[in-house]
Amino acid sequence: MHNRLSEVLTCFLFLFFSTINYAQDSIDVSVKPYISLRGQLAVFDKDTELQDNVSRTGIELKIKNKSISFIAGLEFQINMFKGNSSFNVDGNLDNGLLAIKSETKQQVLGNRLGYLGIDFNQYGKLTFGKQWGVYRDVTSYTDKFNVFGGRASATFTGGTDGGELGTGRADQAIIYRNKIKFLHIGTQVQTKGGNSNLIDGFGLSAQIELSKELLVGVAYNKAFINKALIDNKILGLNGNPSYFTLGSNYSSKKFDFSLVGIIQENGDFTSSNNLTENNIIPSYVFGAKGFESYFKWKMEKLALSTGYNLYVPNGINKDNSQYVSDKFRKSDWIVGINYSPIKFIQIYSEQRFSFGHNSSGQKEQNIFVLGMRMDLSKQFNQSIKL
Repeated sequence: MHNRLSEVLTCFLFLFFSTINYAQDSIDVSVKPYISLRGQLAVFDKDTELQDNVSRTGIELKIKNKSISFIAGLEFQINMFKGNSSFNVDGNLDNGLLAIKSETKQQVLGNRLGYLGIDFNQYGKLTFGKQWGVYRDVTSYTDKFNVFGGRASATFTGGTDGGELGTGRADQAIIYRNKIKFLHIGTQVQTKGGNSNLIDGFGLSAQIELSKELLVGVAYNKAFINKALIDNKILGLNGNPSYFTLGSNYSSKKFDFSLVGIIQENGDFTSSNNLTENNIIPSYVFGAKGFESYFKWKMEKLALSTGYNLYVPNGINKDNSQYVSDKFRKSDWIVGINYSPIKFIQIYSEQRFSFGHNSSGQKEQNIFVLGMRMDLSKQFNQSIKL
């Protein structure tokens, strides 16, 4: 495996130095810093709480030489407030496989993205590092609410950012993307060195532009986990996690309408109801089917949105309800309103009506939020003589 990785790194170095040798008299440098600050007041369980809503800051770099560009990106999550709850699944940070993440956020800064790459223009883009996986190329169609949504796409599984299994902000991923006329393609491999396989997972995506407004996509992701996890008979785990999604996205000046459906096997996990002999709460792994919809009506400064998320685990019945309640499912109806009084500023309100139950069988919360977000970015371009 180390020899194969050495060959890959050698190819990258060869491309880099070959490009420099044929350099023109100057190179174009682009730097784009950005920041998005988001805060809200949440009302749930007859209580109120001031929360950060996944504020983030980052920078994108691009150095262009002839027809090839070298790119890099960094993004960090900022926690401005001390609220212990966050209802936005995009706020999940990297976490180990089968380790349930607490909602408490202690870090002021958290790593979201970090990657390097080469853009070959019409021949596609190759990037490597922590970055959005190709599975989310499709599941992102419906993940457009300010706070809620995204809970039925199996992108951010088990309270994580989808990094370990490659569905969300994939860890240690090598990704190639390209657009050929009306076809968008994406391929992904993960090289974490976590098991005896040559790679730790792979993903594929394909999207077709049926018209200027309509996009249809399909994606598949497979993760290879350590065989010892399967052999140790972790509750519900029967094999390597796999994910399949199919979706469509329509976007015009007045309306957005998106649909996404997913099927996953061994791809999500939650807390079991029973304690072990050492008083540890074990994880329970399950497959599921999911469906998400999103609709937005856009006006000059105002926008109204609504959508529905349904996530139904497979094989949860009274025979194994000692581990997870047979009522366990996610069922959310979401409505929201956005108002932009001036450029860069949005005031939003969203209501989640939950009809589902958590893994213990308790009804999930109805939640109301009222918040504000400020989005600022600036691109600086400079031509440098060599």
